[in-house]
Amino acid sequence: MYKVLVVDDEEIIRVGLSSIIDWEANGFSFLGTAENGVEAYELMMREPADIVITDLKMPVLNGLELIAKVKEENPETVFVILSGYGEFELAKEAMGFGVRHYLLKPCNEHKIVEVLNEIKKEFKENEAKEQEFLRANREYMEKILPLVREQFLRDFITNRAYTQQDLAYYSKLLRIGTDSVRMILCQPDRVHEFEQIFGLIKIIEEVFGEERYLITNIKNQVLALIKAVEDRELIRLVMEVKKLFHNYHHNYHHLEVTIAYSEEASFADAPAVYRDLQECLKYSFYLGSGSIITTKDLASGRKNQAGQALLYNYDTVAVAVKSGDVEAVKTEINDFFRQLQAKMYEMSISKTYALELFTVIVREGKVEEMDSIIERLLELQEMNSLAQIQRFLTELGCRVAAANHDTIVTTHNRLVKKIIDYIQENIAEEQLSLKRLANEVVYMNVGYISKLFIRETGEKFSHYLTRKRMEKAKEILGTGEETLVCEVARRVGLGNNPQYFSQLFKKYTGFAPSEYRKQWENSK
Repeated sequence: MYKVLVVDDEEIIRVGLSSIIDWEANGFSFLGTAENGVEAYELMMREPADIVITDLKMPVLNGLELIAKVKEENPETVFVILSGYGEFELAKEAMGFGVRHYLLKPCNEHKIVEVLNEIKKEFKENEAKEQEFLRANREYMEKILPLVREQFLRDFITNRAYTQQDLAYYSKLLRIGTDSVRMILCQPDRVHEFEQIFGLIKIIEEVFGEERYLITNIKNQVLALIKAVEDRELIRLVMEVKKLFHNYHHNYHHLEVTIAYSEEASFADAPAVYRDLQECLKYSFYLGSGSIITTKDLASGRKNQAGQALLYNYDTVAVAVKSGDVEAVKTEINDFFRQLQAKMYEMSISKTYALELFTVIVREGKVEEMDSIIERLLELQEMNSLAQIQRFLTELGCRVAAANHDTIVTTHNRLVKKIIDYIQENIAEEQLSLKRLANEVVYMNVGYISKLFIRETGEKFSHYLTRKRMEKAKEILGTGEETLVCEVARRVGLGNNPQYFSQLFKKYTGFAPSEYRKQWENSK
């Protein structure tokens, strides 16, 4: 039976609740009553209740405080709030402690029993789920490989001392004898639950069948000791393991498994072979998750590690990022990782070089964004493949470069706009020139401004100025005012040579100034 405790500072409520309900008939054991939170808490510490029906407003220790204290000790205890009108805010606060059941004073027997039965139903459902969970776990444990054999393999390859006599005994027990063996070591690519490791074990058992001697897991890896099959057959079997593991986890986990396998060896050499396979798996940092790695790859990697330090000019990346050239950033970072891939250093060494590249990129970013970029350093440190790090740094470099490009473009636009605005407002100045604007308006090198103006507007400064002067002249002549040609020339900055103005205007419009005015008047 589920035990019930009633807590209320009003005696009439306590007595009423304890007597109005036939507790045993309804499947409950009545523990008693308490007139405040302190008394209830002390009772609960001696004999925990499954269900507590409690008032909220009580002296010494109120209902909310009681719920909080009991939940710390017995989080499974279910509380039912017993409250009057006007206590909605308190009741709402109690909901924050996970309280879901509420009784409003005064309440009758049927309402109380209804709530208690609802809680009883929840208890029984939870118990059923727990029993099903335990049953499934028992079945699961029964399918685990014989622990003694697994433990022996783990102990043996991790250098626990075995005498020749022990070795001969276990070789006979495992039916290995003096035959050569091969070893495969498998590692899923991300954080693993035991379910995934166990699934991998079952796949290897199924694929290798009679070819296997022992399979066990060591931490997050699965080790299999198998018969000395030929390379072609071993690769076929390993590929089948990879395919089944990928298909099994594809829809939910998206996991790959990296596999290293050894050459033929004697069972006595298993500890040394295991250490070599562990080294092999480290090269998945370069070869990528889901690779198949052999001890030949290990020998190649060790040879490269004996080479010189990475000689790379980080300034090329810095210049590309600073100038906002995203494509150049991609090219330079790709070249960096191509060289790093060829070296195949220890993971820690490669990450040190990658960290230096990260620093180069960060230095070229905006000062106000530097802190947020540096916070991402932890992401880089936790990455376990070179490809991941390359994608991370390429994305970061391109993002910083794009921001720099936007800043540069904005700056260029601002400079050119300043020049254009000045021309618009001072078109009548005869001495208007790019050199004067560069020196006196934007304070920059005239050659740089000339190239920038062409890039931003698509035309030379002189052509732009002439076009704007002619458009201004057309505007003046089109007003209908009887303005002299020399006056028009003066107002567009060519007053020192009216004849040149007339020639230039005709070249630009196809009409002399007087002809253009007549054409305009006729069109009106």
